[in-house]
Amino acid sequence: MNQILHRSSRRPESSETEIKDAATAKHARLVRLPIRGRLELEVRHSALQVFVEYSIPKIHCRYLVSASERGNVYTLNRKASGGGIAGLTLAATLHRYTPADAPIEVNIYEADAEVRTVGAGITIWPRTWAIMRELGLYDALWSVTVQGSGESLDGKNESELKPAFVARKANQPSDGYTYARVLAPNGSTTTHRRDMIDVFLSRLPPSYTLHTSKRLKRYTHSSNASQPEPGPVTLHFEDGTTAHADVLLGADGIHSATRYAMYEEAHLRECVVAGASGGWQECDRCKAAMPVWTGVHSYRCLIPTEELYALNPEHTTRSIGSVLCYSGKDKHIITYQISGGAFLNFVAICRVPGGEGAPYKSKWVTEVPKEEVLSQFAGWEPEVQQMLQCVRNPTRWAVHVVEDLPFAVRENVALVGDSMHAMRPNFGAGGGQAIEDAYILGRLLASPRLTRAHIPGALQIYERVRLAFTTAIARRAREVGLMYEFNAPGFYSGEEGREKGEDEEEEELNRLGRRIREMWEWQWTEGVEGQWVEAERELDALVRAG
Repeated sequence: MNQILHRSSRRPESSETEIKDAATAKHARLVRLPIRGRLELEVRHSALQVFVEYSIPKIHCRYLVSASERGNVYTLNRKASGGGIAGLTLAATLHRYTPADAPIEVNIYEADAEVRTVGAGITIWPRTWAIMRELGLYDALWSVTVQGSGESLDGKNESELKPAFVARKANQPSDGYTYARVLAPNGSTTTHRRDMIDVFLSRLPPSYTLHTSKRLKRYTHSSNASQPEPGPVTLHFEDGTTAHADVLLGADGIHSATRYAMYEEAHLRECVVAGASGGWQECDRCKAAMPVWTGVHSYRCLIPTEELYALNPEHTTRSIGSVLCYSGKDKHIITYQISGGAFLNFVAICRVPGGEGAPYKSKWVTEVPKEEVLSQFAGWEPEVQQMLQCVRNPTRWAVHVVEDLPFAVRENVALVGDSMHAMRPNFGAGGGQAIEDAYILGRLLASPRLTRAHIPGALQIYERVRLAFTTAIARRAREVGLMYEFNAPGFYSGEEGREKGEDEEEEELNRLGRRIREMWEWQWTEGVEGQWVEAERELDALVRAG
């Protein structure tokens, strides 16, 4: 999504004469005139720069952002590129923290013809719930979730530890053996991504407008020798149109055009000047911006619970009230209920030996026959076979990541969410981390003390607070995924051919389970509020320094 935001007040429609007068006002530093209700014309210093915004009501979209100070009028044209959960959280955060006496007008640009979501289920952990409470979205989001064994997060029981993640060894014909049980405050809550996005969309204020079919192709910078701060960013869309902003926030996903343009520009300005040859994709530093295959295929579908529980009324997924992982060598299945319990989100992860880091030349997402999924789990326990009987229209995803980026900010451009840290799904943390990015960044940009000159510094604060943290989480996600599939060095390996007693195998599995519990604890023992305190302290220092 691409998003334009203005600090402004609504004014009556301007006449053609008024517009012409404004355009010839030699001493006007900034004139802002509404046309046809929500079309605005800005005429800047001596009418030499003209910026036009189009706002079309009741259309959906993705984000772009910018900020500037002109005389005594503070305008905020923030544009963010990209969308989905990260972009909508950014909009909600700006709306929540922008002062009433300095409102921001927001225009959101969606790359597709409508706001869509990739994937089905999403888990919501305590860190995310804390942000939803701050944004006033807590109750609305809670109403569309499937809860574990709790009925509400009303403050009375949200600290009670309940099952959040359970793993069982399942790659044998007999019933599975539970080796890991992770308890979290109020357990796990899950929902359909579409339901979550609808909550965000339903809470967008009327002054926010969304535009569709605006896919970012690239951006360029405008330079002005008389100004020390970075010049405006020009957004170039694939339909041939352009828009301008003082800040660009790229929340445009793993295939982020913002990220590619950022690294291409940085490579030319920094690496080539320093003597590097070739394009940014071959540069030792800049090639980190290219997505990398994890060596994993993910088979996904939604299983109707009515059909599954008709086969087995005692199926564990019916009553466990948590995310359930069925583990085996090189493979695991993640399941949990969504859509009010009507469906089971089914995600089967299968490792391709030697595939991690290798080029992936096929389509990333493709429909596959049911038989391909069934063949991956032949001989697994009865509950897995029952789920496989209910698989319909599965798709195969080649799981790619963007990790270990050396930077996520350049001048007045920043990356948000998957464009900065597309990670493995093993913690169910990608969506939550995108929300945290947007929350921290939105609160920084909502500050009425921020001027155009402060924007690069504010974005650097965001990068310092978020980039190292999300990089560490992405590494942990890889580590814990190896544990689920019995490939973690020093832990139970599930290797055949070695004679083990049942007690010895169980002890090795239990030790693995204890380590998995430790790996998960960051989801509720640490909070995002500490990061905001750090960011706010740095913002205060930035503003005081002028």
